[in-house]
Amino acid sequence: MSVIQYYSFSFFLSTCVFSFFLLCYNCTMGNESYGVLLSNNYFIFDSLSFYLISLVIILGAYSLLFFSSYLEFATIYFLILSLVFSVIAFCINHSILFWCFYELSMLPLLYLIFCYSPYSERFLAGWYFVCYILVTSLPLLLIIIYLSAVNESLFFSEWSQCNASLWLFIILMFIFFTKVPLAPFHTWLPIVHAEATSIVSIFLSGYIMKLGILGVYRCCYFLFNNYLVVYLFFCCIISIFFFITAANELDGKRWLAFLSLSHIVVPFLSFFVSDWSTINFSFLYCLGHGISAGLVFGLLWYLYELSNSRSWVLLKSSIGSKIIMIVTILSLLSLCSFPTTIQFFCEVSLIKFSVGYYLYILFWCFYLFFGGLVPLILCGHVLIRSEWSESLNNDSYSYLNFLIVLCLWCYLGFFLL
Repeated sequence: MSVIQYYSFSFFLSTCVFSFFLLCYNCTMGNESYGVLLSNNYFIFDSLSFYLISLVIILGAYSLLFFSSYLEFATIYFLILSLVFSVIAFCINHSILFWCFYELSMLPLLYLIFCYSPYSERFLAGWYFVCYILVTSLPLLLIIIYLSAVNESLFFSEWSQCNASLWLFIILMFIFFTKVPLAPFHTWLPIVHAEATSIVSIFLSGYIMKLGILGVYRCCYFLFNNYLVVYLFFCCIISIFFFITAANELDGKRWLAFLSLSHIVVPFLSFFVSDWSTINFSFLYCLGHGISAGLVFGLLWYLYELSNSRSWVLLKSSIGSKIIMIVTILSLLSLCSFPTTIQFFCEVSLIKFSVGYYLYILFWCFYLFFGGLVPLILCGHVLIRSEWSESLNNDSYSYLNFLIVLCLWCYLGFFLL
């Protein structure tokens, strides 16, 4: 397939998918703020579903389109399973079915870590991931069943916080926090990212981390008032230390994993400072972060293939052309929320909503400083005194097409949405 055919097909795919989503989303505008309920209340389509399903389709479609020739059939099969289960989980309203698809979306990626990862510590990472899934899976199911019985309904949209103990909802929320993950439940993420294949890392940071945000919003949104402000402040402080930890990481995947841990606290912060008319910025930020994380993991995948190393010290030697240099700069700047990325507009809006909350303003000062400084320092290190020559081979075009398309979504997606 030629480059022109790649971009033509990509444009056609994007147009078709988003035309359908925009049609569905426009149909929700005259209905309840929670969304349109379809098929006897089993499915719900709201702003959360719109943005996160869009994220799944963008990452999934382009990853499988451009990398299908590099992946085994079994890998493609399990990736598609994870994508399908995630799409259903993002729009399901039935609590038991939600739990089933929620867990099923992660199991194919767990299998790929165990069976297809080339790294020696994949079993350790796999067992970390297993514990993360199993330890919280049964308590999550039991609490969901109990809340469904207390509320006399299996549908999230009919649940009320008045019908059960507040502490039960808080426990449920912390179960979802472990799946995001927020501190201090974050230890599994850098280990799993370091040992997973690059395509699995793209999906893990792209949309699997957002499943925890989905659970919090569906089940415990009313708790983001004054109940968890101390814990949120703790997570904000820890996120600054994640930036500092990332600055000392030479392993590219672990570096990006710590940055993701820092960035993921922003949607929860927006739950506090936003109302129902502005809550969409939280989900739009998730879309932007997922595309940016997938973009940088794709870049690392390409550089790993050229240098056979995961160290940033050696990766700079893989920048073999001006095109790769430009893509590298744009990719790393997307982690800084550089204009005109989706995250930039979301963070500006959230800062505006935070006026009057002095602790939040203080957090934004440190967050924006370190969040922009760490990727910029790395960008300078990669580009300065780098010995490269103008060269591209046929194997590079699939990676380049993937990176360029995600760059376009990352920097122009806000205007399309």
